[in-house]
Amino acid sequence: MDRPPGLSEDEYLVPAGAAEAQIKVKGSKFIARILPVLSKEEAEENYLLLKKKYYTATHHCLAYRINEDVFRYSDDGEPSGTAGKPILQILDGKHLQEVLCVVTRYFGGTKLGTGGLIRAYSEATAQAIKNLTVKIKVRSRQYNVNFPYELEPNIRRLIAALKGQLKDSKYGKQVQFTVTVPLGQSARFERQLSELHYQAVQFSLVG
Repeated sequence: MDRPPGLSEDEYLVPAGAAEAQIKVKGSKFIARILPVLSKEEAEENYLLLKKKYYTATHHCLAYRINEDVFRYSDDGEPSGTAGKPILQILDGKHLQEVLCVVTRYFGGTKLGTGGLIRAYSEATAQAIKNLTVKIKVRSRQYNVNFPYELEPNIRRLIAALKGQLKDSKYGKQVQFTVTVPLGQSARFERQLSELHYQAVQFSLVG
């Protein structure tokens, strides 16, 4: 997938919530629903829930994109290539990840043909995206870092310099930070922490 303009290699776009849109074409009703999902399992589960909830519909065509490598689309009984793939192409055109789109069709009695179906499913998805709020997520790694009190200013400066985030802190015999660091900065973070080993800094990857 191409990277959206203005985003770093560690940043990507995801839905900030759900969105929906409805269009009518020659009597058929197309309802597009977009949901944020974190895994293919969550996407499949939400798809089945929507199929069950709107069981009177004629088709439930879907596409989801979790990341560059994990995606799926389905025409759910529509002619091959007329629904799922066009939905995914619209999602990919907006550079969205961790996203599920299900377009539910209620048949209106008039066949639309291959081109008509592609246009209908694409348009329903595009309209839902217009109602969608997106946010930026950062691919990151999380660490537990233990160090003597006197090194806290150094560790905080390192986190800030690498655009990391301090998620939690505990103060006992030593300080323990839980830190997330952008994936592209993780090697540098580990290297600079390793240089402080002689000063009793210890760190471990979480998850």
